[in-house]
Amino acid sequence: MKEYGHEYAEYLYHTPSEFEKNGGLWIIRAGQNRAKSNYQIGPKVIECYSLHAVICGTVSLVHGNETVHLRKGDLFCLYPGLRYSYQLADAKDVQQLRMYWLAFQGNQAELFLNRIGLSREKPYVNHRWMPEHSQIMNRIHSMLRDRIAYDEVLLQLKLYQLFESLMGKTEEQTRNLENIDWLERCKQYMDTHYMEGIAVTHVANVAGVHRSHLYQECIRLLGFSPMQYLIKLRMEKSIELLKDREFKVTDIALSIGYPDVYSFSRAFSKYFGMSPTQYQTGATNL
Repeated sequence: MKEYGHEYAEYLYHTPSEFEKNGGLWIIRAGQNRAKSNYQIGPKVIECYSLHAVICGTVSLVHGNETVHLRKGDLFCLYPGLRYSYQLADAKDVQQLRMYWLAFQGNQAELFLNRIGLSREKPYVNHRWMPEHSQIMNRIHSMLRDRIAYDEVLLQLKLYQLFESLMGKTEEQTRNLENIDWLERCKQYMDTHYMEGIAVTHVANVAGVHRSHLYQECIRLLGFSPMQYLIKLRMEKSIELLKDREFKVTDIALSIGYPDVYSFSRAFSKYFGMSPTQYQTGATNL
């Protein structure tokens, strides 16, 4: 580490590739430090997100009108555009302040931070940083130092691995997460897998609720039963495919989850009042 006026620190700057920026998260810079007795940063704002891990010692973070003292194992995050400052909590502290930091950007940044338990309103979390996280961070630092051995895929992998390991949900948090928006999860499941021949039983298993309860809640909130919603998705997709003369009716039937052309034709005729062939002929003549 290099000596500066208020700290010993290593700064590692990174220019993300187009591959990295096409993902949901990418690194801008990283580093580590050991504070001097006059250590103080800010007040100022930054242009990105910056996650800090306290390795030892104590730091005072000022965000908004609140000041918090953070210790070994705690995390805090600086959010873009928000004013902040932090400093050594006690210049006489026997345990000198040491921190890791990782600055990043991406449209998934706040989603990942929320899953860790961080937010703009409460940008810190206690007792989260463990030795295994230091191992991942050291690997990231090593890749940022050695540009010859730089591997953009591996760097992205380590970045996501770090965030995944920091989520560290307790059993209670896991149960709470499972109880949140289960119907939305079911809808997303159907939106994603309706072409794969899934049945209502599969949807109920995703929800973790009885099939009758799933039926009632779907009717109440979506206006469709689960089966009606699956049929709606399949019929809308079939219309899209029928307008393309390259696809035969049999191809379409098997593509959107029906076992054969006959069951698809019956479902299509019941839904639209005409056969798939009649619709395709009419669409072609338009």
